[in-house]
Amino acid sequence: MKIAVAGSGALGSGFGARLYQAEYDVTLIDSWEPQVHAVKKQGLNIVINGDNFNLDIPIYHSTEIPENAIYDMVFLFPKSMQLSSVMDYMAPHIDDNTIIVCTMNGLKHERVLHKYVKESQIVRGVTTWTAGIESPGHTHLLGSGPVEVGALVDEAKPQVEKVVTVLNNARLNGVVSQDLHQSIWKKICVNGTANALTAVLECNLATLNESDYAQTLIYKLTQEIVHVATVDDVHLNVDEVFEYLIDLNDKVGPHYPSMYQDLIVNNRKTEIDYINGAVAKLGKEHHIAAPVNQFITDLVHAKESQRGAQ
Repeated sequence: MKIAVAGSGALGSGFGARLYQAEYDVTLIDSWEPQVHAVKKQGLNIVINGDNFNLDIPIYHSTEIPENAIYDMVFLFPKSMQLSSVMDYMAPHIDDNTIIVCTMNGLKHERVLHKYVKESQIVRGVTTWTAGIESPGHTHLLGSGPVEVGALVDEAKPQVEKVVTVLNNARLNGVVSQDLHQSIWKKICVNGTANALTAVLECNLATLNESDYAQTLIYKLTQEIVHVATVDDVHLNVDEVFEYLIDLNDKVGPHYPSMYQDLIVNNRKTEIDYINGAVAKLGKEHHIAAPVNQFITDLVHAKESQRGAQ
């Protein structure tokens, strides 16, 4: 089985490392030249749950993929705004049997994927694993929770089982989601509160929990997200989700979420349009107001502009 990890930054490198350690034929693919150059020259230096590894894992720049390369499974880990461009360069290297695995943050990525592959080829999911990049070629992966995956259509269920097997062989704890849409929306609650607010307030999750004002914002954002989720026939209890979010922030308190890393550390534009912005947009399509999510989206964009994020 030939596996590609398209978008091999923090989380992509981590998943690629686990797959490589499980002796899969896996290749990292990325368009960020410093990362590609560093891994080619020095291998991937990665810390996984406190253990250090140097892995001689194959990597291609997105312009260097061999013309005849066809992959059986593609794990997608780009930023949401890069998904179309990643699928453009991967399109020549997938066929009607390729399984596309998308555990990316954000809503409705299948709308993009449908342009390239059949629904039966798409395995959607969520993960609670976290990752970061210290410098090109030097990353870390942290986690022990499940990678929850599921099918958008019944025809994709055999593909889901194959993905779960691969994940478990790589010690990534794959499980079949019992309610895929609910899992995605619950993850949106996590990203739409933790990511957005730590980026705006420039703090980690423990500090976020210390503020009563921040907790009020967490609750208001969650209220709106839970309301908009009903368009997918997902019915979450806002108080239960709020308690889950506060508890999660406490458990991973020192962690700085990816949006903080993107904007505050690396001065990059964020995925806010695909998280809170997507909630507000989907709500508008269905006549459900989400003003707090829209406000936080505008605030993050204002911060991007102020900092000259690229």
